[in-house]
Amino acid sequence: MSAEVGGRLEAIQPRRSLFLKDYWRIGFLIAVAIAIHGWLVANTALPARDSIGFARIANNLSYPAMGNTSEQPRTRIDVVREAQHPPGHPIMIWMTAKALKPCFGPSSDPDRTLFATQLCNAVAAVLLVVPLYLIGRILFGRNVGFAGALLFQVLPVPARVTSDGLSEGVYLLVMAVAILMGVRAARRPGIGGFLLCGLATGASYLVRPEGLLVGFAVTTVILLAWVSRRWSRADSLGRLTALAVGLGLVAAPYMILIGKISNKTTPQYLMPIGDSPKPLILHGQPESSRRTVTAGPVLFAVTWSGERDSGKNRALWAVSAVWQEMIKSMYYVVGALAAIGVIAHRRQILAPDRGVWVLLALGFLNLVLVVYLAARVGYISERHTVLFVMLSCIFAAAALEPLALFMQSLPIVGKLVVWPKAAPGGILLAVVVAALPVTLKPLHTHREGHKHAGRWLADNMAANDWLIDPLAWGEWYAGRTLYNPPVFHGKPDHVWVITERGKGSPHSRLPQWERAMKLTEGRLSIYRWPEDAPAEGPAVVVHRLTYADYLLVRTANPASFEEKGP
Repeated sequence: MSAEVGGRLEAIQPRRSLFLKDYWRIGFLIAVAIAIHGWLVANTALPARDSIGFARIANNLSYPAMGNTSEQPRTRIDVVREAQHPPGHPIMIWMTAKALKPCFGPSSDPDRTLFATQLCNAVAAVLLVVPLYLIGRILFGRNVGFAGALLFQVLPVPARVTSDGLSEGVYLLVMAVAILMGVRAARRPGIGGFLLCGLATGASYLVRPEGLLVGFAVTTVILLAWVSRRWSRADSLGRLTALAVGLGLVAAPYMILIGKISNKTTPQYLMPIGDSPKPLILHGQPESSRRTVTAGPVLFAVTWSGERDSGKNRALWAVSAVWQEMIKSMYYVVGALAAIGVIAHRRQILAPDRGVWVLLALGFLNLVLVVYLAARVGYISERHTVLFVMLSCIFAAAALEPLALFMQSLPIVGKLVVWPKAAPGGILLAVVVAALPVTLKPLHTHREGHKHAGRWLADNMAANDWLIDPLAWGEWYAGRTLYNPPVFHGKPDHVWVITERGKGSPHSRLPQWERAMKLTEGRLSIYRWPEDAPAEGPAVVVHRLTYADYLLVRTANPASFEEKGP
């Protein structure tokens, strides 16, 4: 008698991460994001000035020899080494511009590359809904993930800066992926999870140096788990090592190439606060003219004024300025909801939920960095707050259900709630409807004349003429700065000057603006857009001076021509 022992291998279904309920939510979010960003891109007069700096690097990546000012041949590696910005975003623009080439004519490089900066940013902002939804779902559930991603897409400041020719869309996308990896690794710790988080953090660093903050936040959570004895020393050190290895694999080659952490000017401000803020170089502007922000009001920004704010403590001013810009970026109501969400989920936070702690640690580190840089630089913009706003949207979404339950418990308000289960959705819908009219306003319509002036100058300027353009758009569309900042050499036949009339001074006091106004004072313009604008009405105007007239004005106003430049 014999026995046969055997068994059949069972086919185990892989664990599913997403279900139908997730797919339809993500699909709806993507549709909303495409509608919002598509509308804003289609209704943009011209991208922001900072996009010129990114587009110039992308052009140099396409044709490294074109922008070469040395006698040695230049490669794309040299372009990356010399560029002020990390290579992640410019490389994405370069690839997008190449893909767009069949859609544009042979002489439309200025339009094509600038449009690529905007399209690249907007596409990344659309894709951002996926990691943002997943972060919210992991921490608080599907509805919170959906509401958090939707809130961030419809808020005016995040939606508009991620639809412009800036780096915020790509930066936030890779940051959100790094945060997602960090949250997953903190909740389900393992070497592989922290390695992936390190790789994603390195990718975010290649877009902007601030991307390293995710690594610091996750490191903080690991150390807290170690100190509280929830993780052993061996496990904690292993996870820290995996995080560092992943980060180093992606970030170290670029650091070695440039010989430092970043080519940007921001790291120079990470020093003790002195008596007065250093000037802020405006990216996308010609470095040769050293255009700086000093005093005066700035649109969507707060600037330290030595005269106006002389009696204030700079650190306290920075806290106030950051709060002012941050609460505006959160459209006020989202800030209040985020505070309610933190309070409502305090037990989960204090448990502690290490996934939630990744968000809290990152938000705290980002806030400290922004306040410190605001104090050092003397400048803070709404753009600088978008990462904190993105994190706040998740906590704001987590507040919707607790807030709805609280409202239903009130004697008077509770009686007005006809459909209790729909109350959280009703609050979300009210915020969305209130934000959309502001969000969908066209971008930079008051600057459109600079594009027309630049195109007109491209057909009417001589090759050796000088062009003085304080706001940089006209010289770009004239084809003068596609590969390098403006260079003024030799003796020109004419000096052309682009200014805005009827709008007052620009939103930042630029040295070249004062210079341009001195040169054009009392002179008739040779080109005006719009052509039918009243004599004193808002318009972009172009003036033409002989070189002799230019020298007369320069001699009569030496203070306005002290800085390097024409």
